[in-house]
Amino acid sequence: MDINVTLTPFSTTDVTLLNRWLVAPHVARWYPDPEDHIGWSVNPPPGGERALITVGDRHVGYIRWQTVSREVLDSVGLHEIPAGSVDVDILIGDSDFVGRGIGPKALLLLVSQLRQRGDVPLVGLTTNIQNLSAQRAYSKVGFYTLREYSPPGYGRCYLMIRVLEENA
Repeated sequence: MDINVTLTPFSTTDVTLLNRWLVAPHVARWYPDPEDHIGWSVNPPPGGERALITVGDRHVGYIRWQTVSREVLDSVGLHEIPAGSVDVDILIGDSDFVGRGIGPKALLLLVSQLRQRGDVPLVGLTTNIQNLSAQRAYSKVGFYTLREYSPPGYGRCYLMIRVLEENA
């Protein structure tokens, strides 16, 4: 059965739902600082966007993305990533929808939107090296592991990327 996934606008009325997802056991182990994510969702930085992942009329997850500056990339040691790349964070909060291909479909929707912009060289995701299900999901839609690194507060992670520029 084909599942229809859409990205719908996030509003501050969705904060309670996002908070519930961030503290759910299947999500919380990968998100050690839920307050930071809530703060970001309420007041995204310049270049930051967010959406709910929706199946039918049911909100099942959250995705956020932001264009990353050279300064930020350098500050976490990602010197090889071109400025203007987009960092994505995604979660499936409704446990009934975990493992059903929703995350990869949501990523494909976002990648398509970002490709249409024409100014995004690549999309990156960070995942804990132990989060094998996320790694498999990202790989399904063309992301590959560039390298391991340790962003502050998250331990050992893989940087997974998908190049969008045709000539890259």
